[in-house]
Amino acid sequence: MNALVAILLCAPLIGFLINGFLVRINNKSAVRAGVIGTLASATSFVCALTLFLNLVSSPEDARHIHVIFFNWLTVGSFKANMGFTIDAVSAIMIMIITGVGSLIHLYSIGYMSHDAKPAKFFSYLNLFLFNMLVLVLGDNLLLMFVGWEGVGLCSYLLIGFWYTDPEKASAGMKAFVTNRIGDAGVLLGLFTIFVTFGTVDFSELARLTYTPEIGVWGPITIATLLLFVGATGKSAQIPLYVWLPDAMAGPTPVSALIHAATMVTAGIYMIVRLNFMFIAAPFTMHVIACIGAATALFAATIGVLQNDIKKILAYSTVSQLGYMFLGVGVGAFTAGFFHLMTHAFFKALMFLGAGSVIHGMHEEQDIRKMGGLAKKMPVTHLTFVFGWLAIIGTPMFSGFFSKDEILWRAYSSPLGSKALWIAGVLGAMLTAFYMTRLMALTFWGGSRVDKSVHVHESPWVMTLPLCVLAVLSLVGGWVGFPEILSGGHIPNLWEEWLHHVVHDVQNVVNFAGGAPVEGGTTHVEEWMAMIISVAGAGLSAAAAYLLYTKKLSTLAELPKKFGQLYKLVYNKYFVDEIYQWAIVRPIIRLGRGLWAFIDVNIVDKTTYLVSDVVKGTGSGIRVLTNGNVQQYALYIVFGVIFSLLLVFAK
Repeated sequence: MNALVAILLCAPLIGFLINGFLVRINNKSAVRAGVIGTLASATSFVCALTLFLNLVSSPEDARHIHVIFFNWLTVGSFKANMGFTIDAVSAIMIMIITGVGSLIHLYSIGYMSHDAKPAKFFSYLNLFLFNMLVLVLGDNLLLMFVGWEGVGLCSYLLIGFWYTDPEKASAGMKAFVTNRIGDAGVLLGLFTIFVTFGTVDFSELARLTYTPEIGVWGPITIATLLLFVGATGKSAQIPLYVWLPDAMAGPTPVSALIHAATMVTAGIYMIVRLNFMFIAAPFTMHVIACIGAATALFAATIGVLQNDIKKILAYSTVSQLGYMFLGVGVGAFTAGFFHLMTHAFFKALMFLGAGSVIHGMHEEQDIRKMGGLAKKMPVTHLTFVFGWLAIIGTPMFSGFFSKDEILWRAYSSPLGSKALWIAGVLGAMLTAFYMTRLMALTFWGGSRVDKSVHVHESPWVMTLPLCVLAVLSLVGGWVGFPEILSGGHIPNLWEEWLHHVVHDVQNVVNFAGGAPVEGGTTHVEEWMAMIISVAGAGLSAAAAYLLYTKKLSTLAELPKKFGQLYKLVYNKYFVDEIYQWAIVRPIIRLGRGLWAFIDVNIVDKTTYLVSDVVKGTGSGIRVLTNGNVQQYALYIVFGVIFSLLLVFAK
């Protein structure tokens, strides 16, 4: 097991080093660099699969592999090992990271074939996987934070990969700075946990007994709120979501890796890993649920009017992450984590499908300049349909099982409410609308492609990953088949797999006062909630299909009919402009003011004054030490006379 874990971690690190070395020799061979990077990722996947199967074959109470390589830090009573844990949660994460990551690496061989620096690109991709594996496998908060910061660095390198373009370089910097704000919260939360409990080791923290805190000022509530601040940064929630849409500046495989399999899932993973602690902070849970529901709905409204195919998917990611936070916020940790997995499948598929469209359209990203691509890119279209059906919650597709479970738990959980459920249903309807709009304007209807553009299907190295992800987008949710649909005849493998590690909030405790909950929900209510969400999404998708394939002439009238509201949504509520006006520019002005006042007028002038005094003193002393022997003799005589006067004076 030690060897498997070591290879799992080191394979992408070795790939990073090899491709990093190739950068200095021959940075232009996409095939060679891609094969090295893909083999490194695939090696990790084989190890992850082996470890996963080992857990599957073990008894339920023994599904845990803990490896300690060496003692990392010992300072006083604080101790942290270089230790890694594979259990029900981290096993799923490493399967997603390495499995989907390997498909993205393979796809990138074709996508980056014409790029000037493919070896550099694949070295960054491998480094990204290594840091994400450290994040999810680390057995303590401090080691997790190392991986947390590592993926932040890699996101900066990959989003700003084409850094010669100022806009793309700025997007990388925006992602880096925004995440630093959240990372400060994680660090403060880590310190709070250590001061309160004396340890940051996950297993030791899990063994402690937690009493639900009433109010805001308990140490657990403060610690979890600070950790959630970090989660809003990494997982792009209000108010720190603004970096994720701009992350589209990087190559499309980067978008798929960040949005689907790695970085944005870190916040959800952290909360699921510490579920036992978050349950003891009901105020934090309410905050998480409200922020998640608001983000899901808010981002979905923006996605309705976006025209860049990658930006639509970016806001979709923000919205889907909101559903995950809604799930964990109402205590449905297994449902939120379930949506993390299914979303990895269909969102990676859709981003790679978008990259295939961009590749076939010769770098065009505006869906208004597409249309009718289904005939010219049949494989891309068919696989994209699978992703579309999954994300809008079509029954029997993966997104249906995970999203509807979140919506139901938002309705039925003691930490949920009908308001949260309504926000989730509205978000689902908007998702169905804008994703159908994307399908209609990109693949269906008449062609609006410029006649000079020769549209072509992508090579097999790009379409093969699409086919694999399409299958996963269909069957990936079957492991979480709900009891209400099967009548108990089909086991819910997902809940059975996680129930020893993840403990959902059940309808037995009222966290506001600790008393049993009166009443409860019925199967009729569950059926009605499911029917409403599915029917609402279906009607919304049908409306978008009719509008964007049959009534295109009416679209030109929308800006006039909706006026300022259309302008507000089209411009993403001017959030970036507000941040610039209220935060960025004042900080820049403050920095310049402090530079002018403190640096120039105080620090510089003080430095100049001290240097002038030293220089003047040196000049005076230099007069006394000019090498004139007669002058030195005179000093000696004066010294003798002065000494004699002192003696006689006594």
